[in-house]
Amino acid sequence: GHQGAACRAAVRMQAAMVKLNEQWSLEDLPEVKFRAGINTARVLVGNYGCEYRVNYTALGDGVNLASRLETSNKVFGTVVMVSESTVDGAALEFNFRKLGRILVPGKQQIVTVHELLFEKYEPVVDPLAPRSESPDTRVLYNWQYVPRELVLRAVNSY
Repeated sequence: GHQGAACRAAVRMQAAMVKLNEQWSLEDLPEVKFRAGINTARVLVGNYGCEYRVNYTALGDGVNLASRLETSNKVFGTVVMVSESTVDGAALEFNFRKLGRILVPGKQQIVTVHELLFEKYEPVVDPLAPRSESPDTRVLYNWQYVPRELVLRAVNSY
């Protein structure tokens, strides 16, 4: 579903950022950090504005929460923070670590937040692999399969 697609995009953006930082360090360029907040909610999406100035954007409380989750990563030292509604729709594809319940700025309701760990079964294809190669020969980046029980044991002992 959409939740899984959002998590896959975040994993691939993180993988791309790692590769780009490796390349940039060879050129003495500064490291760029990546963070994301993912929330699942009904929002308004489209072109907004007037005939002189139009902007394609998403509006609504769900968008604001995703933005707050992204900035909350700083506090938790995480890279990708997701809401409970996203976990509910992506739990079969991904592993998550429950971080706790937080009150985000601008909201009166406490929100349960999780850290996106990694995909369960599907290898992540290196997003920077040359596109001329067939999908079967592209380099796999950070592929791993870890049984859910081991992940839960590791997270609970942390």
